[in-house]
Amino acid sequence: MSQEPCLGILLPDDGPDDYEWYTLGDEMGGLPRIQVGKVQSDGHHALAALLALGDVERLVPMGRTLVEEGGAQAMVWACTSASFIGGLDWAREQRTSLASRLGVPVTSTALAFHEALAALGHERVDLLSPYPDDVTLRLVSFLREGGVSVVNDKALDCPYAADSHRADLCAEVRRFCARYPDASRPLLVPDTAVNSLFLREALSRETGRELLTANQVTLWAGLRRLGGARLPERLLGTLASV
Repeated sequence: MSQEPCLGILLPDDGPDDYEWYTLGDEMGGLPRIQVGKVQSDGHHALAALLALGDVERLVPMGRTLVEEGGAQAMVWACTSASFIGGLDWAREQRTSLASRLGVPVTSTALAFHEALAALGHERVDLLSPYPDDVTLRLVSFLREGGVSVVNDKALDCPYAADSHRADLCAEVRRFCARYPDASRPLLVPDTAVNSLFLREALSRETGRELLTANQVTLWAGLRRLGGARLPERLLGTLASV
């Protein structure tokens, strides 16, 4: 097994071939090796489907492959919805069980949002959610359980992850910021199906808003658990310094 630093990314297999995780290591120099493992999913943003997707028994086999064959030394379950859908205690148990079964540090995208907000000192946020209303309400509740209040929110009502992926992130963020111009709170953009890492910096500068996106907090939390990895400011923004 290779001893070079390696971050494992557990990702649902329901999306297009151009998810930024697949080529991130090639496009951004200086990152540790990133090994992606796909977990079977139908991509549906429905409560029952997301609970089933987040079941530890579904996640462990690919996670074990990433560790034993891919050399992953830390791992993130990079699916926002299937890491918050059961609530905060459920998310923590999911993380604990995965770490115990895989033998490496583990977190998830949903927990990474809480971790990032705590590190930056934010307890009030706005939310631009790609999900349908019922799933968005679950996310608002999950954030509240961790002491974070959502002030303004908009649900884009994307029934499948592929619909989230096709959404025009720049246009949606601009519309949201025009409607809610108060820039004192960060704007959260969940769903790892939304390619955001190489758009976030310019969009944040343009709108005057701090943006926290799913892939941004996923990468940040994963690199922190890997230990000793450089935190690229271009991709992580202010998170790179906390």
